[in-house]
Amino acid sequence: MRQTLTRRELLRGLSATSLLAVEAGRPENTRPSDFFPPSQAGSTTDESKRWKGSALGNLYPFIKQQQEKTRQSFAFLHRRPKDLEAWKAEARTKVFELMSYRPQATNPRPQILERVDKGDYVRERLKFWSAPDVEVPCYFLVPKRAKFPVPAVVALHDHGGFYYWGKEKLIETENEHPMLAAYRKEYYDGSSFPASLAQRGYAVIVIDMFYHGERRLILDEDLERGTNDRSKIEPEETIRNINHRAGSAEETVFRNILHSGFTWGGVLVWDDIRTVDYLQARPEVDPSRIACVGLSVGGWRTVFLAGLDSRIKAACVVGWMTSFRYLIPHYEVYTVPSGMVPGLLEYMDYPDVGSLSMPTPLLVVHGQQDNLFPPDGVKAAIENLRQCYHAIGRPERFDTLFFVGPHKFPLQAQQKMMDWFDRWV
Repeated sequence: MRQTLTRRELLRGLSATSLLAVEAGRPENTRPSDFFPPSQAGSTTDESKRWKGSALGNLYPFIKQQQEKTRQSFAFLHRRPKDLEAWKAEARTKVFELMSYRPQATNPRPQILERVDKGDYVRERLKFWSAPDVEVPCYFLVPKRAKFPVPAVVALHDHGGFYYWGKEKLIETENEHPMLAAYRKEYYDGSSFPASLAQRGYAVIVIDMFYHGERRLILDEDLERGTNDRSKIEPEETIRNINHRAGSAEETVFRNILHSGFTWGGVLVWDDIRTVDYLQARPEVDPSRIACVGLSVGGWRTVFLAGLDSRIKAACVVGWMTSFRYLIPHYEVYTVPSGMVPGLLEYMDYPDVGSLSMPTPLLVVHGQQDNLFPPDGVKAAIENLRQCYHAIGRPERFDTLFFVGPHKFPLQAQQKMMDWFDRWV
């Protein structure tokens, strides 16, 4: 019997009282209209209801009207810029401005805490600084039988409503908690894909995302009660309660981040960019051959990292591709604070951020039964990106894999990702 709540279940349970809303193969020659089976094609709104059954109720018309007034004025397909690099520089500047988080540059001062020989690779546990007051825990996998320097991958973990662990969702360790193995089985077919990449000859880094893992929310009451303490093995019920509490507190943290003058998304993107800095400083890594990949909010992070950092040479976005304009109605509760950049839609839709990566090769993976995103929104985003890559004369650098399944990163998609990186990185 499954012992953990899925991200979707958690959000449904919290949606009545919070702002939470989710991050969530197409045959090569299939037309966009064929991306989804008939049962999922088209809108899921209930036109018979006054407000289409939207969670926004009578506020829906006003909010939707304001959304429709946005112009996406920096979008590639609107601008059709003659100078691609000048357009990217201008648009990236705007996105960073909206994120309102650009800490002072700092020496990463890495500290390696542990080295474990895993046969085909060595697993390091370490910390580095992404800002003067922000220390980032991570795992770094180094292949053993390789000709150095080697290509590297930034593997970005998901959200999943699972805050107790972060990087460990992707990196299998010795004597791990059964909940981690069950989680990895549900969302990754039981595979630690960073290990697969390391066995294939890539160096791989996985950091703890802000609010997850060693950077999770810990309260005074936890210290008083001796709970939320990963130095010991805690019961599943305790961990589930900690995850649920963190989900409930996400709105409070988000509001106070905004009131404090920065954005949650800005923190995620900055940490991921600084992760690339650290990779380039490692002698084992070829600094000109770095890729990134992630599921769910890890997919969101992939889009922004590839779009905003030209050092990324290939990217794979899994389970997080849609046009923001299709989220309302009915998908209002399936987004997370970390994926919200206030004011962004006036300048760029979400796939437009992805287009900033051009001509970097971009692979999008999506499950046909992933109900966290509107099918029409997914189709619109895919078509947007396809047109962008075609317009710059590089259609072969954009590809998609649609698989029959829910919100996850299955083995067939992991294989496609590795083949994609072998080709382009």
